[in-house]
Formats: sequence, C-alpha cells, structure tokens
Amino acid sequence: MFRRFRSRASICLLTGLIVLAGGTAMGDWFETFDGETLDVATWQFDPFPDLTKTFTNTILTDPNGNKYLSLDETTSTETGGSAFGAGLASDEQFTDVRVGAIVNVTGDASRNYCGLLARATIVIDPDGSITGVAPGLFAPQVYVMHVNWEDGPGNLRIDIEKVVNMQNIMRNESDLGLDLYVPGLNHARSYYAELDVLGSDPVYVTGSLYEYRGGPLVAKTATMVDTSGNDPWEDEGVSDAPFLSGTSGIFGQNEQEQPAGYHTTFDDVFSTSEGPAAVMPSPADGATDVSVDVELGWIEASFATSRELWFGKAGAMEKVDPAPAGATYAPSGLELGQTYQWRVDQVGSGGAVSGHVWTFTTAQYRDVDGFESLTSDAEIQGIWPHNIGAEFQYVFLATDSAGVKSMQLDVQNQYEPFFTEATRTLDGPQDWSTLGVETLSLSFVGRDDNSEHPLYVKLEDAAGQSLKVEHPFTYACQSKFWRQWDIALDEFTAAGVDLTSVAKITIGMGSGEPSGQPMDDDRDSIFIGEISLVPAQDGPAAT
Repeated sequence: MFRRFRSRASICLLTGLIVLAGGTAMGDWFETFDGETLDVATWQFDPFPDLTKTFTNTILTDPNGNKYLSLDETTSTETGGSAFGAGLASDEQFTDVRVGAIVNVTGDASRNYCGLLARATIVIDPDGSITGVAPGLFAPQVYVMHVNWEDGPGNLRIDIEKVVNMQNIMRNESDLGLDLYVPGLNHARSYYAELDVLGSDPVYVTGSLYEYRGGPLVAKTATMVDTSGNDPWEDEGVSDAPFLSGTSGIFGQNEQEQPAGYHTTFDDVFSTSEGPAAVMPSPADGATDVSVDVELGWIEASFATSRELWFGKAGAMEKVDPAPAGATYAPSGLELGQTYQWRVDQVGSGGAVSGHVWTFTTAQYRDVDGFESLTSDAEIQGIWPHNIGAEFQYVFLATDSAGVKSMQLDVQNQYEPFFTEATRTLDGPQDWSTLGVETLSLSFVGRDDNSEHPLYVKLEDAAGQSLKVEHPFTYACQSKFWRQWDIALDEFTAAGVDLTSVAKITIGMGSGEPSGQPMDDDRDSIFIGEISLVPAQDGPAAT
C-alpha cells in the first residue's frame, strides 16, 4: 500500500489487541451511514502512527441530507501526524470477496489517497512495543486498491498492491497494468470503487472505478495473479505466499509533509462474498487475431453455483441458452474480422452477479495451411503427398532468410503424366460456408528460369465432387516476387462442390502435355506460402 513508507509502514486495519483471529465467515456487511446509528455496530477506526491523536472519523451530512463518513488527519507527518487512517466494519474473515465504496476525490485542497483493502490481517500496537515501529496499526498482510490524487485530480490514478508487514512488495506495477492513470480531467467528484479478490493459489486481484455503482466503467487495473512462486511484480528470488483470507475495510492516506494530513470521504461501503466478478478471460480482453474456432474460458469465484453467459457481435450480445455447464464455452458460426463481446454473470444463492464485458476480434482470415508449424521435409511430405511414384520426391519444406516457411513443389513435367500436384486431405470435412468468407487465397513465388506451366488449385468435397481452377497466366510460375492469388469460392459452388463438406485441397502445375523442360534431371520449382480463407476483397482475382 505504501510506496514510500519503506520503514515498514503501510495501510491496514486493526481489530483486536494483537492479530485478527477466527475462522472464515460468509457474513457480508453493508454500511450506508444514513441512520441515527451505524448500520454495522462493530466499526473500529485507527491510524498509523498514532502519536498526535489528531486522526478523526466523523459522520457528516451534505446539503441534500445524505450522510457519509469522513476520515481526517490535521497534523503533518513532519510533526508526527498519521500517514493513514483506516476503518473496519467487523472482524469477519473473507476468502473470495468484493469490497466496494463510494469515494470522493476532494481535489486540490487535499492531495492524498483513499482506498479499499481485502484479506487483511491486523495487529494493534498501543505503544510500538509489539512491532518495534510505532504505536498504531500494523498489517502483516493485506491486498489494497488505491484511488490516488497526490498529484492533483488532473492526474488521478488507481492501483492495486500486495503489502507484507506494512511494506508494498511490488515493482513494475505500471508496466503490468496494475497502476494506471484514469482518463479525463473532471475528477474532483465522487466515484464508485471496487476491489475483487478471489482464488487461493493463485489469487486474482482486480481494482475497478465506475461513474457510480452499476454505472459505466471508468478505469480497471489488470488482474494481479498472486502465486506461491516468483511473480513478475516481485523482486528476483522472492516467492511470497498468497493471502488466503482476512478482513475488509477502507482507508485514507497522505505520506507527504505538505499539504498536512488528509481528508477522505466514503459512502455505501460493503464487503460481500457473493460479489467478485469472473476473471482471466481467454482469449484475453481486447485480444486480436483470434481463431474462429476459439473456446472461451474464465475463472469463477467460489460462490458461483452456475452462470449466465452473454455473447455476440459488438453491441449485440445475447444470452446463451442453455448456459454453459462449466467455465468454458465454444461459440459456433464466428465470422472472420469481427469484434465480439461477452460477459459472464455468476449465479449464487443471492442471484446473478454481473461480470465485466470482455471483447476480442477474430482474425481477418482463416488458415487452411501456413506451414509455420512444420519442422521437416518428412512432415510436409506426409501431409501433402504428391501424385508421382514413391521413388521420387517433389515436395519439400522451404525456409527463407527471415525464417518464413513455405511448401516447395518441384515439377518434371517433361515426363508423364506431364503434371505434378500435392494434395492435402483435411482433418475431417470442413464447413467453409459459415465463416463469412468468399475467397480462397494463396501466396506463391516461382523462378524466372522456370518453363511455363499452368498453376492450379483443386477442391474436392466429401462426396468426391471437385473443381480445378487454373491461374489466368501460365507464366505466373516464373514470377520471382511473392504474389497473391484470390479465387472466388462461388466458382467451386457453381461446379457443384459442397463447401459445407470440403475434404481435400490440391495445388499443382502442368497441363497434361509435355512442358518443354529439358529431357534430363531438370526441375522447375514453385513455393506456396500461406493458404487462407478471407472475406471478399476489392481488386483483381490474381496478381
């Protein structure tokens, strides 16, 4: 929690004389501050360090009659004032938890922090003899979300931290998306802040800021994944264990000498076990170039006994019926080059808890074969066998100086059958009619000393119906530059090829008549690059 308090001081809560104890509970709490008395009778407030006794907690009323909590320190840290003050509604222990509150960014008058904490273990040290640090709060462990305007409301930030023995042990927070600036400038106002923690090992921690509760998302940190190993935000060699349970609360903070103290306000504070949203979407939120055959996955909180899934093109999500039985779902009929949105609403004993909206964009094309996964001639020869006798080999795996792989097809069409082709039998018949594609595209390059040969592609369906389409230029195989050839799938459909059941694809050269190559071991070669299915494109069909 503390960035600068390296003398082992950080934010946290206190309850009990030494350390909070007790088993894990499911006792959710909610505080509105609106009644004559507090909704939760067990609130406790304490600062660190507790030297000047100038930290206060007060219920105030705004001009509209709404009551709220104010945590205040009037003495500078230079003269012993507290660096932070915290409030804890109860000593109930939470595992998976959502902590939320309305917070107020108080503007230039008070450049400080406020925030939320979860899974906290607290020690109260009356005179500093227990911890050897100072009187007040001591936190052996806590996860924290900061709402930070120490550089003024025009530079509002949110972050999450893992604090061990009052010290923030994290590094690289900004690089990992765990410390980020909030967009815009109009921040001298109230927001709704939310801290979600779920899991055991790993633990997933996420901080979010909204316009208001249930309103538009303003900013969200990446999800911190806390494991028992060395995490990317820990120093090398450090493997601090995840925090498995603890209490929840709020805090105000200002470690700077000027301006003196802090003034932070809160309303509608709560802690609930039925609240953490599902996390770790796969594909990741905002992912691009996603396969149309993607399977969605996510991680749920322990309260979830079922879930509701919403999925669809951007702006058109619909509820999936029936709902997935577990935390995976394989959508069908995805189109290339489209952006999709999805959301997982977890369902527990209290009903559905709305999740975050995630997005991904599918690839602009679908690979039929890109050759990049292949590693040897023998492998490509097994996948793309040729039509000439087994005593000869005409298919090879080529790799250029940049490491890009392609299929090299050699031909000796001066000999019977005067054409050479390689055929790939697909892994089961494929449906090419549901992808929003209209074109079969392949790239190729030849050699300028090749003889002229017709270059062709043939598709065959599961029933054996086929069509061979020839490139319009017989000299195409002499191009020493990579070219793209786009073939309209309608050509195959018109010939009766069933594109819902494509079984084989063949690439070949030759007309069935002698090619005119020298009658010796002369070989011509063409190199086939990526073969893909793409949406309709403007421009010529062959280049």
